[in-house]
Amino acid sequence: MKSINIYSTPTCGFCKQLKKFLSEKEISFSDHDVTEDSSAFETMQKLTDGGTGVPVIVFNQGKPDQEIQVGFDLQKVQTALELA
Repeated sequence: MKSINIYSTPTCGFCKQLKKFLSEKEISFSDHDVTEDSSAFETMQKLTDGGTGVPVIVFNQGKPDQEIQVGFDLQKVQTALELA
């Protein structure tokens, strides 16, 4: 299974939908609240060339097959996780 890092904010509806979907599928993930963790915010900006939109989903962060998705698109998440 791919590792999943999510960069999110507590008020983001799409972030909540993403985390609910992963939890319902019993898929583990690491959540980084970019409003509380300046280091996570900086990392997110580096990953997205300065972007500030959330959620940012990073599959296999730091590995050769790293994949970054900005925003929550259920189809893309399912494809990345080989669920679709």
